[in-house]
Amino acid sequence: MTDCKRPIEKGWQKRTVDEAEVLSWDRSALLSTGMKLDGDLAVIDADVADASLVETLADALGKRFPTLFAHGLVRHTGGPKEAWIARVDEPFRRLASRRWYRGSDPDDPAVPKHLLECFGSLGTRQFAVDGPHARNRQGEIIDTYQFAGEASPATTPRASLPVLPKAAYAAACDLFDTIAAAAGLTAIKETRNSRGEATPRVFELDADTEIETRDHGTMTVAELERHMRERRNGTTTMRCSGSFHDRTRVRTDSHLINWGRHGLGIWDAMTETTWHRRERAPSARFEFLSQLQARNPFDDRRV
Repeated sequence: MTDCKRPIEKGWQKRTVDEAEVLSWDRSALLSTGMKLDGDLAVIDADVADASLVETLADALGKRFPTLFAHGLVRHTGGPKEAWIARVDEPFRRLASRRWYRGSDPDDPAVPKHLLECFGSLGTRQFAVDGPHARNRQGEIIDTYQFAGEASPATTPRASLPVLPKAAYAAACDLFDTIAAAAGLTAIKETRNSRGEATPRVFELDADTEIETRDHGTMTVAELERHMRERRNGTTTMRCSGSFHDRTRVRTDSHLINWGRHGLGIWDAMTETTWHRRERAPSARFEFLSQLQARNPFDDRRV
């Protein structure tokens, strides 16, 4: 059971819920239901607000993997964004395209960002499948989750869903990148690892790297570190632009400056990447162990 997208039950990651329990839930306050991705389940989530891009991607994927739409599930909320639910021959955690936009200011909240993500069972995730999708400020339901063709997880046995190769999910991400580029969209610059995945932490800041802050002008990383140390026990929140890693990221409220176990951190709210001092980078051995842990679906800890 969820509050729109947010799970409200503790320990849901380790629970197995059957039909009888779902039917017994009290729906007086929380009306949404989430489906835990486990085993061979996988989802292609087209978080794309442009209907023509979604249609082009669906046509291309349908030609390469026709069983996806012949036997898979199509979830939507009445708009262009869709999610396609199937199975996979090799469980994975997450695959994603690049993030795309139109215009000159990627940090403008009014500018839609288009992203394709694929989720498998190696990451602990629930996926909303029924009930309200979003509410307005007054708490009124704006839209609800729906399924095309009246086929939903409630009426479709898992065994009847098509099994796609893991490569199909990677291909979906690559296809969307190709389609978005051909449509004239601009990709937001992201740092990626050797496997093409977005990196959650980047260790490339130097002492003399200049950061354009919102309230204190331009400061070097060394100056920011001194500033943050002096105020570490306070409640001061600092924000800055992303021009130190991408010249198009000029809004000085787009990144959050913080202090944590890696010292100074600058968090990009759009890509969810945190930038740190180069000297704080973990050793190669630590990185190897972290990768091994990330591949272990039975280990819920996070490094």
